[in-house]
Amino acid sequence: MINKKVRTLSLLIALCMLLTLLAACSKDSNSASPSASTAPGTSTEPGATKPDPVTLNIMLWGDKPKQFDDVVKEFENRTKDTLNIKLNVTFTPQADYVNKLKLKLSAGEQVDVAFDAPWMNMNAFIAQDNYTNLDSYFNNDQYPGLKKAFGESYLGNNRFTGADGKLHVYGVPLGQYMGDLSTVYYRKDLAKKYGMDDITTYDQLVSFFDKVKENDSTLIPFVIKNDGNYGAQALIDLNKAQQAKYEKGLWTVALGPNVEGTVLIEDKKVSALSISGDKVANKSSFPAPFNQPDYSTFNTIREFHDKGYIEKEPIVRKDAGGTFYAGRAAAMMEGLSNLDNVKTQLTAGVPNAELGYFLTSQTARERVQPDPNQVVDFRVWNFLAIPKTSVNADRAMAFINWMFESQDNHDLFELGIEGKNWEKVGDDKYKVPDGVDASQNYVFPGYMLTWNPTYIRLSSNVPDNLVDAFRYEADEKTYVKSALAGFAFNQDPVKNELANPDFAKIPSEELPYKLGMVANPVDGLTKLQQSHETNTKLQNDIEKIKQEAIKQIQAFLDQQTTN
Repeated sequence: MINKKVRTLSLLIALCMLLTLLAACSKDSNSASPSASTAPGTSTEPGATKPDPVTLNIMLWGDKPKQFDDVVKEFENRTKDTLNIKLNVTFTPQADYVNKLKLKLSAGEQVDVAFDAPWMNMNAFIAQDNYTNLDSYFNNDQYPGLKKAFGESYLGNNRFTGADGKLHVYGVPLGQYMGDLSTVYYRKDLAKKYGMDDITTYDQLVSFFDKVKENDSTLIPFVIKNDGNYGAQALIDLNKAQQAKYEKGLWTVALGPNVEGTVLIEDKKVSALSISGDKVANKSSFPAPFNQPDYSTFNTIREFHDKGYIEKEPIVRKDAGGTFYAGRAAAMMEGLSNLDNVKTQLTAGVPNAELGYFLTSQTARERVQPDPNQVVDFRVWNFLAIPKTSVNADRAMAFINWMFESQDNHDLFELGIEGKNWEKVGDDKYKVPDGVDASQNYVFPGYMLTWNPTYIRLSSNVPDNLVDAFRYEADEKTYVKSALAGFAFNQDPVKNELANPDFAKIPSEELPYKLGMVANPVDGLTKLQQSHETNTKLQNDIEKIKQEAIKQIQAFLDQQTTN
């Protein structure tokens, strides 16, 4: 396993830090309780009673993976004398899934396991008491797989407030890493052609862009996405000396669509708050240098544009990745987690290409812990919930427990049947067997069922010199826990103010500057800021949102102090 000892240690450290919080997470009368002395169907002792057969109705979203039925059949054969469970897994198109799940639960239909997330139905369903409290299944010797895979620190960051006002586990949290490391993927074969070694510094990467311009004028040195993400701004910002905001007591908070806040917290008190479109003067109490706008990055982006590193009009580039995979660009940026996909697609489009990897952030390249660029709330995005309409909660949790009892069990659903769909490479890697058509092979979206930091098997496409980067990404010590972890802004009191269309205009007006398309960016951005400040309706709405946000954030901080 990848860095198991390090992750275990970091889980223990995080547990110590969260003891106070977890004191509020005791069981209540609403908690489901396992009905047997051991998890149903898990005993393998001679003479153990075989449980009655049961079929679990499981709802997942998206398209059904190829060969999924073969994997289910293999599971049922392996567990027929222990779990005695059959799986009826329904895959629903993403566009229809949310409504279909709502309809099934409102009609009281039997759903035993459902994929859900805070960005879907989960928060509302918990508030409506539709999901089972799962506290009693975790840290429980009757469910050793769950106990092994889900430590208290991991669970503690993924509890939800129930109807009783207390924190409980309402879904099995599915996640591998707390973040992703942005990576510049470049044509290593071209770098060799130009007489360059592996690119390990920002200056070397810029030199590579220069070499591309000198030697291959038809290539785009660095193709960027037209939404401004994974582009020149990130590359520049993550490689210049700058103090971390959190070290000055400044934390980012999401308040609504296109509305983000920066809050100054001192001694558990909200000292100041500035949000999107706010007046510069309202940042005067922020510590330097964060009390003034800094447009230096936009000057450098414009230099990238003028030197031809990026396109003159990136906003019309609809598919940056496709441009790179087709051999029309020398570099692009994506997440490290997409390495396998990037390599596969580049090889398909340019068979003789060799892929190079450059971690965008200097702190990530230096393996700084904690990484000041990785401030997170330690919450995962996806969960498996047990609806209260289910009469099979114990059996459903026994199935999930089985998946996390061992690496082999976990690999069955995440990778498929060993020898047919995948082969082991060393202790912690895998590959597709020779002769197997990858386009027809079993590929399961693990975020819906199997992701867990205890069980991570990397593709053999990950080069040995990047394995350590994945370990770094999986280590909890890499991340800074936000002071607002667990806070969720209730938008209802200011929903009308948040709906002001001028908020949506702010990012669209800033986008040309992020893409380097505007000359004299400092002048342009200064004028843009002035237009926000003279917009009376916008400023009035900003003040109302700020007052409500300050009230809610302070109440949250007070609650944390009390707990």
